Amino acid sequence: MKTRLKDIAEATGFSVNTVSHALRDAPDIAEETKRRIREVADRLDYIPNLQAGSMKSGKSRIVSVILPDIGNPHFTIMFREIERYFSALGMTPFFMNTAENADAEINAVRLSIGQNVDGVLLCPTQTQTESIRLLEKSKIPFVLVGRRFEELDTDYAVCDDTEGARIATEYLLSLGHRNIAFVRVNEHISSDRERFAGYCRALSDAGFANKQIVLPLTLTEEENRDAIRAFLQTNPEVSAILAFNDMLAYAIIREADDLGRRVPESLSVVGFDHIASDYPLPLELTSVSVAKKHIARSASELLYDRIRGAAPAEKQHLILPTKLEIGKTTAKKQ
Repeated sequence: MKTRLKDIAEATGFSVNTVSHALRDAPDIAEETKRRIREVADRLDYIPNLQAGSMKSGKSRIVSVILPDIGNPHFTIMFREIERYFSALGMTPFFMNTAENADAEINAVRLSIGQNVDGVLLCPTQTQTESIRLLEKSKIPFVLVGRRFEELDTDYAVCDDTEGARIATEYLLSLGHRNIAFVRVNEHISSDRERFAGYCRALSDAGFANKQIVLPLTLTEEENRDAIRAFLQTNPEVSAILAFNDMLAYAIIREADDLGRRVPESLSVVGFDHIASDYPLPLELTSVSVAKKHIARSASELLYDRIRGAAPAEKQHLILPTKLEIGKTTAKKQ
């Protein structure tokens, strides 16, 4: 339950009016009083309702959509599908970008609660669970999209990351590749862990359990160029790379080309997300398709059902299938 001004008043011994003025930094309240009231408000996780009194029905007709990187075409495609779904219902999706920053995510969640949104779709950074705690305490319906917490029971819609990486690795093995690298970005992210597990499973099933090769990169491209170049130069035996996503796959292809390693003749590269399904790109990338629109729509439908009280009481765990789309960046090992 959301903390009210009355709760803070009872905890501090001040009147509701004094508490309200203090939290608005009104000049008629002493600074020491403001400090004491703010400390209690923070301890009680008070979040101001920026729309209080404006919606007597308690429904804002707004849903908050918090994504980690709207600049990534993968999330842009999901954004469009979410917008299409809720707009058709006469609801307004309110989008926020966290840039994979945990503090930005917490602030976005606080803002969403303060705006009294009807529901929240969140692709979490997964370096903290404070956002989830705040959402659960607020009682605002929310659904995780694209990523999930194994240790928390929440609604979510994700793709089968493990199977996607397994079939991609299996395909590279079928082409004769034995030194296959896998790009990891952040072990806190469920899709990173699950895709790595699928890669390891395929190697193990083929009898190459000890052949794991990891290329650690970040989801912010600024730091990746030198790391990719150094990896390719010091690991010439690597003939194939499975990237965490398509954007990193294209970055690898660019650096390989600069170093004189032709794709796919000298190096096979596989991405994850299949953004070419919506963007006409000059180089057709072999990539794992994750049904981006299906995930976005399934998460939106589930959230809407939660908002109108039509979803089952138990949390819904939606895991959607993946498949490999063969492009022009993979070939038999020479």
